[in-house]
Amino acid sequence: MTPDISPTQPRRRRRRRLVVTVRARLVMVAVITVAALIGAVAVNAWPDWQRQDSLRRDSATGRLGGEASLPLFVGAQSERKLTAAYLAHPTAANKKALDKQRQLTDQGIASFKTLSGTTLKTDERRRWEYVEDIYTRLEKLPQTRQGVDARTESTDEAAGYYTDLIARMIAFYQALSAMDDGPLALETRPLVGLFWASDALAQQDTLLAASVPSGRMTPARRTAFASAFGTQQVMYERWIAPYLPAAEKAQYDAIVASADWKTLLRAEQAVINAPGDGDGADLQDIAALKDWDGTYARVSQKVAALNLARTQGLLAHGYQRADEIRVQVLWLVGGSLLAIIVISALIVGLLRTVIRRSRQVSAQATAVATEHLPAIVDALQHGQAADVALLPGEPAYVGDEFTRIESAVHSLAHQAADAALTLYQERQGFQRFSGMVATRAAGLSRTLLTDLDALQQRYDSDRELVGHLYALEYTATRERRLLENLLVLSGGYLDEDSDRPLYIADIVMSAISESAGMGRTRDDVRAQAWIKAAAAPELIHLLAELIENAVKFSPKEFEVVIRVTGTSAGIAIEVEDRGQPMWPGHLAQLTARLAHTPLYRELTETDQLGLFVVGQLAQRMGLTVTLRDSPYGGVTAIVLVPWTLHAEAPDQPETKPAPAASELVTRSGLQLRRPQEPTTALGGAQSPPQTAALPTPRPASAGADGQLPERHPGTHLAAQLRTDAPERSNPPAPTTPPPSAAHDGGMFDALDDIKHTNPGDQR
Repeated sequence: MTPDISPTQPRRRRRRRLVVTVRARLVMVAVITVAALIGAVAVNAWPDWQRQDSLRRDSATGRLGGEASLPLFVGAQSERKLTAAYLAHPTAANKKALDKQRQLTDQGIASFKTLSGTTLKTDERRRWEYVEDIYTRLEKLPQTRQGVDARTESTDEAAGYYTDLIARMIAFYQALSAMDDGPLALETRPLVGLFWASDALAQQDTLLAASVPSGRMTPARRTAFASAFGTQQVMYERWIAPYLPAAEKAQYDAIVASADWKTLLRAEQAVINAPGDGDGADLQDIAALKDWDGTYARVSQKVAALNLARTQGLLAHGYQRADEIRVQVLWLVGGSLLAIIVISALIVGLLRTVIRRSRQVSAQATAVATEHLPAIVDALQHGQAADVALLPGEPAYVGDEFTRIESAVHSLAHQAADAALTLYQERQGFQRFSGMVATRAAGLSRTLLTDLDALQQRYDSDRELVGHLYALEYTATRERRLLENLLVLSGGYLDEDSDRPLYIADIVMSAISESAGMGRTRDDVRAQAWIKAAAAPELIHLLAELIENAVKFSPKEFEVVIRVTGTSAGIAIEVEDRGQPMWPGHLAQLTARLAHTPLYRELTETDQLGLFVVGQLAQRMGLTVTLRDSPYGGVTAIVLVPWTLHAEAPDQPETKPAPAASELVTRSGLQLRRPQEPTTALGGAQSPPQTAALPTPRPASAGADGQLPERHPGTHLAAQLRTDAPERSNPPAPTTPPPSAAHDGGMFDALDDIKHTNPGDQR
């Protein structure tokens, strides 16, 4: 069956369970933050570290491969010139010079292969594809030399081989100088330009060596010569001079300003401007070419020194730049790690502060919400003194957000305590109002009872009328008891009838007379004791409530037994019925309910108002009331009256005039008679049977005659109600009130107003 969900009954929200606590999330944030910072440092530092490592490797490779290739570079240029000279003029001297240069070139090849990468580890090889390209060209060197020796190779073909080999070596230098650094990249431009410029000058020297023996330079060679001259001029003027460092720039200026350089420049211009025809230019009349070889040798040495200086300077600067970048990386990493450590310390400190302060605030709020404030509210609700000092105080300083939360908790706690105090004061005001109304109404009830008693005394000869007056008196007595219930629950006290202590048996009989127990109860008093006058009215009221409850929940054919016995802790009064038993859990709940002051909300939620009255009186008087199963199937209520409520027996004067009727009237309106002066309805004296006095665990002091007063059954009743009185012609008065009188019209006393006719219903 589908339940009906109306708009007035919203769906209950499911509580979302927080899997990860705030503390764990804060720790996660801290860990992620620190890890992210370390990762950022690593990401930023790793490229620079790789760059400095690359610069260092490039510099190492350039030092090993670049410097090692210079002898091969110079040797290839020299062998190219001598090869061209030998092919142009194949003499023994030229062959000898060529062979000697070939040996020097082979030494340069061996050094290049050793230092440029052959013996290096694989991870140390840089620009290895250019080295392999040079190796490939060197493999054809023996074949070229054989062709030159056999004169099967032309001069241009042989010179072209060497020129191509030198161009590949310059490409290798350019690749080595292409470092991953801006300033170093600018420094590579003059270095590569120097190699191209020096090779252009060497090509001119080769062209002249191939052309001077014949005295003529072919147009193709003349064009190549002019191109090399232009390359040399462009390189020196645009690619070398503007970018040379100060030291190399001074060295370059010295070369350009030297007489040898000027001599070479005049010879180059003369060759370019030499007259000629379709067969080429005529070189025989150029005087500047006579000293070309010597001048070129001196200039080439200076240019080679400049190339070596620039190469070494670039490599040294590469190492220096690598060191600078490494230092920067180390500073970056160190500074970043230091910053991360500081940030981590701040985060850890913040986490500890947040966790510690959150625990403090949480513990304080939890203590206020679950312990202190409920205790204060409960104490105020039950009319007890509340210790407001348990609540947290206002923070002494204005601090962080947690201090503001503490201030808010303090404000809310004190507001709640003030609200509870206000409600308690309202409750007290209502109690005083209810007590005042109940006191006045109870006074009117007492006046009514006094009037009824007077009518009973006046019309005691009319037995039927006396019976009706008694029923009316019983109803008025229950009304007065209902008002007294309201007075007790409102915190008021019952008025004292006299300043003399009351005998325990009279207290029991007064309680029976105030309840519905007349004719259905049996008392068994086995202890002699006197109760203080201040406690007697409330004890009578308490016993009347218990007897009323026992009578109403017992079948009519069973009686309720009241036993009074002495114990080491005081007088025990048992009220035992034989109604339906109650389950132990409910008995325990009822017994526990007797131990606290009820709230008005609790009074409206249950029909056991009399039980609350019993509990209130028991707490006030210091009594102990216990409910337990009876061995006869019903419930036994045990009231333990402590010795602190006992009093000594009052003195009995030998001669004393008969007291007034108001002094011998019980709280229910019945007259008490002196044990030694019982009277019958006809006015004759009658002595009831004497009962033996049982010793009490703590006897009171003896009277004037040294004996405790004796209890005479039936002497407290009116003459018309005594069982030993002679019958009259009138109908006898009922011993119990009629059903109409048993109904309690009070709207609050639901315990006395049992609507169920079955005596065995749940209490």
